[in-house]
Amino acid sequence: MLRKARRQWLQLPVRHRGAVVVAIPATCLLITFGAWIWSRQTALVAQTTTDQTRQLIAESTELLNDLIDAETAVRGYVLTQQDDFLEPYEQSVVEIPQTEARLQNLLQAYPDGPETFERFQQLSQQRISTLTEILTLVETSIETGIEPPEDEIERLLFEGKVVMDQVRSDIAQFQDHQQAVLENYLQERALRQERTTMLLWLTLAVSLLGSLASLYLFRSLDYELENRELLLRENKSLLQAIVSHVIDGIVTLDREGKIEIFNPSASRMFGYQPYEVIGRELDFLLEDEGGVVDPAGDSEILPNRKWQTKGLRRVGTPFPVEISVSDMQLDDRSIAIIRDITEFQQSEAKLQARADELVRLTAVLAQTNATLESRNKELEQFAYVTSHDLKAPLRAIASLSEWLEEDLEGQLPEENTKQLQLLRGRVLRMEALINGLLDYSRIGRIQTATERVVVEELLREILDSLAPPASFRIDIAPDMPTLITRRMLLRQVFANLIGNAIKHSDRPDGHVQISVHRREDAYEFVVADDGPGIAPEYHGKIFAIFQTLTARDTKESTGIGLSIVKKIVETEGGAIWVESQEGLGTAFHFTWLKQAPAVEFQNT
Repeated sequence: MLRKARRQWLQLPVRHRGAVVVAIPATCLLITFGAWIWSRQTALVAQTTTDQTRQLIAESTELLNDLIDAETAVRGYVLTQQDDFLEPYEQSVVEIPQTEARLQNLLQAYPDGPETFERFQQLSQQRISTLTEILTLVETSIETGIEPPEDEIERLLFEGKVVMDQVRSDIAQFQDHQQAVLENYLQERALRQERTTMLLWLTLAVSLLGSLASLYLFRSLDYELENRELLLRENKSLLQAIVSHVIDGIVTLDREGKIEIFNPSASRMFGYQPYEVIGRELDFLLEDEGGVVDPAGDSEILPNRKWQTKGLRRVGTPFPVEISVSDMQLDDRSIAIIRDITEFQQSEAKLQARADELVRLTAVLAQTNATLESRNKELEQFAYVTSHDLKAPLRAIASLSEWLEEDLEGQLPEENTKQLQLLRGRVLRMEALINGLLDYSRIGRIQTATERVVVEELLREILDSLAPPASFRIDIAPDMPTLITRRMLLRQVFANLIGNAIKHSDRPDGHVQISVHRREDAYEFVVADDGPGIAPEYHGKIFAIFQTLTARDTKESTGIGLSIVKKIVETEGGAIWVESQEGLGTAFHFTWLKQAPAVEFQNT
């Protein structure tokens, strides 16, 4: 075990072992000083507690004596009716509150102190009150000349005796308890003093042993340092052999900054033989005299710093080098590592050329992007103008058909009237188709800010605007989330899906259920209905633009709504799909990211 401890001790660094040698006597001194402080503090606490307990006993005795003096004075006054007998009573009436105040202050430090004081004060006040009643009866008798009622005085005296007996009993019990506490604490104090004395002797012994151990460790440390100095000299020779095989140039500098070792790699790099540079400063190998400068501008060679400069070959040609001085010190000697970075700088120049090319391409892309933005704005303007130019004749056709119907009211056959109504329906469908195409083209190009959206409130607003039939039932799951997203886009998705469910229902008392499922980074919303359903072969067709499953004459539809929904959802980073069987209702599922995409809009 001793061998293991010695082996572990020798494995510690010299600095750590030196710290241990110093720490042992310092620790012993701290222990001794701490033991002395602890013993002194313990003695002060013991003395304070002892004085406080003795004062409690004295104050309780004083309270009892004051009550006895007051009772004796009143009895003497009752018998003699002379005022001189009342002096002790009057003095006790003044001193009792003062004694009670001191007693209360002392009892506050004890857990049951307030209850004990309240008991003493109640009995004291009760006793003084009884004595006051007796005095009042006697003084009234003297003033009226009528003998005081003896039975009443005897009753009061008896009550006072009972109270006084209780006071004596309580104070006696309290003093016995305090006396027991005092004796117990005195015994503990004596025991602590014995232990403190033992601790002081023990720390003294430990300090002596620690000093002896420190001396022994110091001698062994000194012996080891001597061995290390010898080993260091041997390692110097070994270092010379090692640096001779290093690829980089290795130059060791003595404490004056003179070259001491110049390895073969440095010799090949600069073209000098070692004997030609040994004894010179490192600046001799650089293009500019005094060129060994760190980035801060100091000429001093600093360890653990690296910088680039120009080396100078023997033939006079400069070349780029990187120099660093290691923080390893060998007998105040430094090691400088010199590396030829000619190839590195050539590679760096090639990389810089590639970077410049990337910058040029980035500028070209930026210009192209600006051009695309300009084209998009032109396309937006074209779409607006085109829609306006298309809508104007459509509205004129609708108005003309209404005027014809009004002017020829009663003259047109029923079939012609239906054809005019059919004409207006086609006009309205064409206008809705134009609006749908505009909405579809704007998705992803119109800027929309993100905001806080309470999904349940959003759904209520949509249902209020759609105004479904009173017999139609739409249920919203209670666990709808609140998220930061683009409100108008999410509203358009829900409005189209819910509106389709209402429009394509084959029952007047249809039912739509809106629910949500939480995923790791998105919400999956479901809009399910109990309508006629969609056959599986049409699941992909319904999301294509201008596609409808029923004839437009049967049910008015542009065939763009679900295309808009699909484009919005996918632009926002989500996906949409349908689950349905013919005759079993339809459920549209779409995912919506919990966090809106960082890039809000793209020019397409």
